[in-house]
Amino acid sequence: MPPNPERRRRLACLVAACVTALLTTACDATDDDAQDPKPRSSSTPSPTYGTTKDLRTCEDGDCTVEVREGDVIPFGESVRAPDLTIDAIGPPGVDLRLSGEGATSTFSGQSPDRGGGVSTYNGTDFRVLEIRDDTAVLSIKPNGS
Repeated sequence: MPPNPERRRRLACLVAACVTALLTTACDATDDDAQDPKPRSSSTPSPTYGTTKDLRTCEDGDCTVEVREGDVIPFGESVRAPDLTIDAIGPPGVDLRLSGEGATSTFSGQSPDRGGGVSTYNGTDFRVLEIRDDTAVLSIKPNGS
């Protein structure tokens, strides 16, 4: 059976993402990281990204989370972004909507294949790391992290 080019491309992207994550974690680690007060989910994390399904871990605007269509991620007061709603997940990408206090911003068709899937709103980066059937893995970080 001949090698599948799409599968090879996805594997190459996955390896690149893992290396980037490992390097970023190694460079950012401090003694304070051991005392991270952020609540953790009891759900099984993804071995690739350290992903949680607990949307509450995103309250501080710094998380990697698995989401489904219709999920709403509420942010705490320290994040200058309204709640994030996952409007759609599918082959064309992920549709994200930030709405609250009379303002709405929409990012349509976000995917790892299009510009790294990064959108920025008021100093917070939203990156689509992976799309799996009816779920997606998002990285939410303060801009520049």
